[in-house]
Amino acid sequence: MSTPVAEPVDLIDFDAEFEGLVQQLKDEAEARLAPPEMSIYDGDANLRAIIRNEISANIAWLHNEVGTAVIDLPVDYYLAEWLIDVDNRETTQAILRVDKDGARWTGLLEEIQIHHTDNGTRFVRAIFKHDLQHLHHIFAWSNPFLPAELQLPRLWMCFSQHIRWAIKTTMLVNIMRLESSLWMLPDDPLDPAGWFNFNQSTWTMVVKPDLPDNPDRSPAGVIHSRFKSMYEATKRAVQDAQLTWEPRRYFPGDPEPWPGAQIAYGTIVWDLVDNSAFTTGTSFGGTLFDGLWHELVNIGGDGKTETTETVPDPNMPDLYKTAGALGSDPSVPAVVWRDGEHSAIQASMFSHRPAGPVGVVGGGHSAPGINEGISATIISLAGFLGSMIGQSQIGPAIDAVLRPIYMDTVGAFGKWKNIIRAQRLGKHHLHERWADGADRAYTLSWVLAMRTAMFATRETTRCTITVADGAPWRIGQRGFGHCFLGTRVGFTIRELPGRIFVEQISELRLAWDRKTAPLWKIQIGQREPEDPVLKAFEILQDFLGMLRDLGVL
Repeated sequence: MSTPVAEPVDLIDFDAEFEGLVQQLKDEAEARLAPPEMSIYDGDANLRAIIRNEISANIAWLHNEVGTAVIDLPVDYYLAEWLIDVDNRETTQAILRVDKDGARWTGLLEEIQIHHTDNGTRFVRAIFKHDLQHLHHIFAWSNPFLPAELQLPRLWMCFSQHIRWAIKTTMLVNIMRLESSLWMLPDDPLDPAGWFNFNQSTWTMVVKPDLPDNPDRSPAGVIHSRFKSMYEATKRAVQDAQLTWEPRRYFPGDPEPWPGAQIAYGTIVWDLVDNSAFTTGTSFGGTLFDGLWHELVNIGGDGKTETTETVPDPNMPDLYKTAGALGSDPSVPAVVWRDGEHSAIQASMFSHRPAGPVGVVGGGHSAPGINEGISATIISLAGFLGSMIGQSQIGPAIDAVLRPIYMDTVGAFGKWKNIIRAQRLGKHHLHERWADGADRAYTLSWVLAMRTAMFATRETTRCTITVADGAPWRIGQRGFGHCFLGTRVGFTIRELPGRIFVEQISELRLAWDRKTAPLWKIQIGQREPEDPVLKAFEILQDFLGMLRDLGVL
């Protein structure tokens, strides 16, 4: 009987493996500390220069808001001279492009300044605003297919089972109106290609179509507008669906925005991405012992009540099973920063606010059809009784007398109470608040205003943290980082042991100068509330917009 022979076993060279691991860590550190790639383009998206000699830079990404970029350049730097020399530039506009860890920031020049300090230092400061500002300058017409002088019907309405589709469709038809020059002169009237131009390869902005590998799971909703800006028309819907606007310019070397795309370099590709997954299952918190709870938000049948349901843990995504892969799946957030003496959190500010009133009251005018129904009933009844005495036409006169009495008294107001909030707050809590914008009760706008009022007073947790990039999580996109704007991440507070808070990244700032390496500053949760004066001005603008829609202004 022969003795079995063992198969040879491949030996592991531990020294080589260790050297490879060390080299990998060095490469990652070099990539993390490498300065961002910054480029300047003219107004026609032609590359003018690559910035290499900046004094300092501060770039801000804001969640669904317009961030700014401030770059200081030496006054004798050739690019600074080009920016200052506006008269001799072919275009007065300039475009900034910043690439760092897969993330891209692009925006238009807002202002160029020349500074001279009291110590004799001179430098040029260029201020740019993010491309998201285009949402404030693209208006959603009542009918984008007709000229401004003929707008029928009175209101644009786009309903869909998935609000993302409705928003992107509204954006597309209005970009089509601007780019195709249906009823307006094109930029160059003598160019025949500019008239009725539906060739997207010549457009400056396009809307990315929904692809099969990125199904739309956003909740149902409706987009309505009467010459509102795209930002105003979609702001509440985007917030409610927890979507993230992503305008990304297409440049040489980039992969196609979608298979078969034929667009020009410099084109803005608009997309709404779901970095939250709050309707399909994600995490809103957990403990260090039980891990993150897998939950989803369920919107009740009344369209207003939101509840958070805990569901069984899903299988771990394939992303976490791939060695060396970077990123975070929103269904199972992987990024958690822990606060402690030896932590990547270098500075932080934690804030928590309990929920506000448990009830919302709104209205003012009766629901459609109620006043009319009462009026018709009075006229008919009075006419019937009057016919018995030969006065069958007395009905309108009786209605005119009674109208001030019954007008807007039936079905004109409504109240909604959040029982779940009341139970969570306890017996002693605030009771009611008024819902701004709920002018006519039991209409779609009333429902939206009631829910908005309840949403504005929800329980909030806000934390601003400055972390050491790469310890261990990296900021970046497209395989270069674990998380970015809108990503749901976790963090702990030393004074609240055992608890993990999970919120979306709402703001990112990338700052560096000649003495310090690029450093990400991250804000998690709700950003600071806006200035009350600005809020009052916004409400005044909404009121003036209502008067404009009614034809008063």
